Amino acid sequence: MDLIRYIGLGELMAIGAAIIFAIGQGCIRQGMRTASPFLSALIINVMVSLGGLTVSLYRGTLQDASLTPLLWFVAMGIAGPGIGRISHLIGVTRMGLTRSVTIASATPIWATFIAIVVLGESPTFPVLLGTVAIVSGVWLLSIREDETQAFGVWFRGALIYPLITSVAYAVAPIFVMLAFAQQETPEVALAVGFTAGNLVLLAGRPLIPRWDGGQPLRRDVFWLTAAGGLNIITAFLLTTAFTLAPISTTLPLSRTAPIWVLLISHLFLGQLERVTWRAVVAAVMVVTGGILITAFRN
Repeated sequence: MDLIRYIGLGELMAIGAAIIFAIGQGCIRQGMRTASPFLSALIINVMVSLGGLTVSLYRGTLQDASLTPLLWFVAMGIAGPGIGRISHLIGVTRMGLTRSVTIASATPIWATFIAIVVLGESPTFPVLLGTVAIVSGVWLLSIREDETQAFGVWFRGALIYPLITSVAYAVAPIFVMLAFAQQETPEVALAVGFTAGNLVLLAGRPLIPRWDGGQPLRRDVFWLTAAGGLNIITAFLLTTAFTLAPISTTLPLSRTAPIWVLLISHLFLGQLERVTWRAVVAAVMVVTGGILITAFRN
């Protein structure tokens, strides 16, 4: 109780969301030993959409939803659970969990860019400092481990995917905020958005890079199902945190996820993930930059 009083319930929920997200990423990495990025994204999105559908039907919010917020939720699903999810999972298979998650966490840069260009905001010194930190961290991780490989091949084959993820995950919350301005129903957002994301995945399957692996093992499907359940908890924790505490404190705390992913990789994914000093430094830089931007943008 003293911890809740000292830090705040909303802030603790934001930290919890980051930690559970990291654990979920560890489950995804385990499951993707034999499962393709497409199947992994499909399972996780189905789990989250079913969770949102169950809660929204129980509360009656889906039946009462109006058309305009639903369309914004669909747009969120196309950007985040659709394009963002599959890009993220392809990135995990091409360059590893730690590097992919850290580069994908560069979302504050794109959000700030949109705010400056579209909304006419003036960046403060902490925002500029945070931008430099994120760019430097992403640059560290973009260095090829195989120096004989041309950068263009490395970019098209691996680096492009977490960068697309970072853009998609920066755009998706904008659609959510537009919907919440008319109807604040997180469970409907999850039900509609993640269903739309799966429809995008199914429609765009021919464009997804071919998977050369065989049939997934039952054990790995279990890992992905567990990851879907953890994604539901993460989503509800974070949306609840936003209602209990200011965005200025909860959002920066949720940006600490790459640090927890680094820890999970080191402790439990030693056979799948190699944690290097470069990854540690880059993760700290990206997290620090994300916190500076989200905390001091206004």
